[in-house]
Amino acid sequence: MSKPTFVVVPGAWHSAEIYSATTKTLEAHGYQTIGLEMPSVGAEPAHQDWNEDVQVIRHCLQKLIEKEEKYVIIVCHSVNGLVTSEAAKGLSTQDRKAQSLKGGIERLVYIMALAMPVGFQCWPAGDHSTVPNWMKMDKMGVATVTDEDARNVFYNDLSDEEAMKWISELKHQSEGVYVTPVTYAAWRHIPSTYVIGTEDKSSISREVVDYMINQDQPNAIDCVETCEGGGHCLMISRPDWLARVLRRAAGEKDIVR
Repeated sequence: MSKPTFVVVPGAWHSAEIYSATTKTLEAHGYQTIGLEMPSVGAEPAHQDWNEDVQVIRHCLQKLIEKEEKYVIIVCHSVNGLVTSEAAKGLSTQDRKAQSLKGGIERLVYIMALAMPVGFQCWPAGDHSTVPNWMKMDKMGVATVTDEDARNVFYNDLSDEEAMKWISELKHQSEGVYVTPVTYAAWRHIPSTYVIGTEDKSSISREVVDYMINQDQPNAIDCVETCEGGGHCLMISRPDWLARVLRRAAGEKDIVR
């Protein structure tokens, strides 16, 4: 069987460019990679739900899987673990094999990403009492992050120069991705890898990570990869390390850790 295709989904505020160093390495090892941009990032007016983001991911997956019969590994980051899971319903390799169809999602990779049960939402629409204090939310549903907070939360494991480069590229984020309730938990059904950065300073704390990995056992999270000293955006700060993780996720053997 040919190598799977990697589809990479960035988290809030970011573009798929954050994966560029990692995908370059994957492509050098013979993998096709596709980076997706989320419509909720920089949207004006702000989106009130995640539907457009889900549609972008699902349209890409349907093209690759249903039309081209390809096998896919989908990689997601931060809050968009929820959006990615939502888009994956019915497209797993197992689902399609049961219908005598080729292609499908072989594996999900959650990079410090939310993998939550059906019914979860980050907070209820209109109630900002539990919004993290580093997120600035206005009445129009637009979320922003100050340069200082972005440095401390997203890029604490980067040099000042590199951190400022990425800070300059951040866009505002629609609240809709945070308030839409989960209706499908892909991590229950599709083999999944969870990737941890031990120095992540976002709201995805180690306690939250441990809950997600261990909730409702047995689940399909069958591999945990840990980057000691890594922060929230491992695709930026540890691209070669992450590329090795993803090659292992694709089934390559004897990849140095």
